[in-house]
Amino acid sequence: MTETPNLSSKDQGMSSLFPYLIYLLLRFLSFLINLLPENVALWIGRGLGRAMFYLDMEHRRVALRNLDIAFGREKAKEELQAIAKKSFENLGMMAMEFFRISNLDIETFKKKVRVEGLEKALKVLDENRGALLLLGHFGNWELMALMSKVIGRPIMVIAKPIKRNPWLYRWILKSREKIGLIVIPPKNATQRVLHALSENQIVGILFDQRGKRSHGIWADFFGRKVPTTPGLAVMALRSGAPVIPVFMIREEGGRHHLFIKEPLELIRTGDFRSDVEANTQLFNQTIESIVRQYPEHWLWIHRRWERKSRH
Repeated sequence: MTETPNLSSKDQGMSSLFPYLIYLLLRFLSFLINLLPENVALWIGRGLGRAMFYLDMEHRRVALRNLDIAFGREKAKEELQAIAKKSFENLGMMAMEFFRISNLDIETFKKKVRVEGLEKALKVLDENRGALLLLGHFGNWELMALMSKVIGRPIMVIAKPIKRNPWLYRWILKSREKIGLIVIPPKNATQRVLHALSENQIVGILFDQRGKRSHGIWADFFGRKVPTTPGLAVMALRSGAPVIPVFMIREEGGRHHLFIKEPLELIRTGDFRSDVEANTQLFNQTIESIVRQYPEHWLWIHRRWERKSRH
């Protein structure tokens, strides 16, 4: 048996240098992008997204496969191609906007983002139960974070650390905290979220990603069973906090439309396990209904249905 050689100090140095160079490159790109007029930056971003649709064959294949699973019986292939291309273009524009978010003031945000349903949502917070936001990867989901400045209170979110690039992670974390987010890691997140809700805080949960097969609930999504995280249902049932669907879509001219929906009617039968499963299914159905209404705004390159094959 041949032993795997240990990395030399030179190899280790190169492996740690590369992430740092990536971080420096992104900081430099951020500087350049913030010098550009917004319409120029968005034009470049749209072009980059369109180029990636043609060049990044792996993610294009994933997007088209996902679209076929979701809409293959309803839409022609040409329409699915158009949806995928617009989704890539949205990602390109979102990348340009992401580098500019930390420098965005409240007045500019209010001019750019049309918010629907805010007053009703604020009344829900008067009940002092906190609120759980059911979020998905729609439009520019990062831009939604600035709502914390609009309402004058922080929003807690759960996000995985970028372990392979600590410099990049610290920069992104600092940018998110600057606009009013409290970012916590997934480990032991449930107890921290329940405590935050008991203090009438707002917690956002991105719900549309693939859950772990070992811990997830197999819930229906576009007619297929997919592993789905039960965490949101568990936290909602234990805390009594309302679950409010919130999502954003992109409009013309660099503008956005943020929807804050009515709290969902949760299923409570007294059987906790069954209620977790039923409400997890309810959340999947809610996300699906939004995807059906605004398909070109969703993140189709994520493997929601099928894991990456191992060779």
